[in-house]
Amino acid sequence: MTHRGRWHRRLDALCAEPDLLQLVLHPVVDVAAGRVAGYEVLSRFPSAVPVEEWFRAARALGREADLDRVVLTGALARLQALPPGTFLTVNAGPTSLADEDLMALLTAQDLTGVVVELTEHDDCDPRDLVAPLARLRARGALVALDDVGTGHSGLLRMAVVRPEILKIDLQLVRNLHQDPVKRSLVQFLGECAGRLDAWIIAEGVETVAELDVLRGMGVPLVQGFLLSRPHDDFAPLSDEALRLLRAPVHRHLHREEHSSHPAAVAGRRTGDLARRTKTSRTVAGAVQVVAEEAAPVVVVDTEDVPRVIVLPPHRAGDQPRVEAVGITLAPETAVSEAAARAIARDGDVRFDPLVCTDATGRYVGVVGVEDVVLDLAATPPAAHRRRHWRMGA
Repeated sequence: MTHRGRWHRRLDALCAEPDLLQLVLHPVVDVAAGRVAGYEVLSRFPSAVPVEEWFRAARALGREADLDRVVLTGALARLQALPPGTFLTVNAGPTSLADEDLMALLTAQDLTGVVVELTEHDDCDPRDLVAPLARLRARGALVALDDVGTGHSGLLRMAVVRPEILKIDLQLVRNLHQDPVKRSLVQFLGECAGRLDAWIIAEGVETVAELDVLRGMGVPLVQGFLLSRPHDDFAPLSDEALRLLRAPVHRHLHREEHSSHPAAVAGRRTGDLARRTKTSRTVAGAVQVVAEEAAPVVVVDTEDVPRVIVLPPHRAGDQPRVEAVGITLAPETAVSEAAARAIARDGDVRFDPLVCTDATGRYVGVVGVEDVVLDLAATPPAAHRRRHWRMGA
């Protein structure tokens, strides 16, 4: 049997018996809050062949969508057990999003709390991704770009896709503490994320020194074997990981990098402007309140984590608008940062309130863009600095 024939046979067997596939969950860690922010679903296949070989062979045979469908079916089945206040990241190749069966699988359910991560192996026209990603976002999904800084996840794809999450490739993280150029690139990607109203995850963190530098730079989310390895279930952080996150940051960065750390940000904070709205446990209940009172209502889960914000309609006579809560701001976020993120949003939602959450992801309040503008107008220019992120639900 030929090499191609053997791979067709393996893929046929997996499609016929999806239980042959093992899925594990790799935590994404909120370093400021010291907790798991989300879990990435990773595949383990029924052979000694490396995982990448399976996906490489599927792409070569034009069967990437077949393989992605099997993986996504198993991954989405984990949603019911997802811990409150966390997200679930699933991977999909850009070419797979052109497969209608795969899109039907994804859009058949509520994708709130799901991050669809675009793998970087395929070189495609990013404009081809706009329509399928709009369908996924309409179901509540967030979009992530994988391996930013290498491969095909370049600036053009970032500009067109407008991801909610940028995952910094592990090659940029490796020995970050010894390479000022890498630190500058990570800082640049953080600036890009701010302009896109996105947040960043540094993956492949394996040493205390790498974690120390990332914490000192204000990178909000990290992933790597230092803090947690993949597990079969939704595992919390170990005591050792918590000890590392509680340890003080060693200040061995250059002066210009210190100046961008959240603790160095001057001026007023987003939390100073936040006001707590009415909340609801159901979208239907929130819609009813908004229709009666013409004021925003935030839908929260049992842990008080915001999931949806219901807003008055743009025009009289229309129904209230229901928007998924994706990116949220921490109370300590500089007002200037909040302004930059508001302006980065699409025009139809640019002036919608910003949702503010605390270090555990729980709802604090909303911040009106008008209040942000008025505060900036009354603040001396020297107080306008940038940087702080908060994980979203």
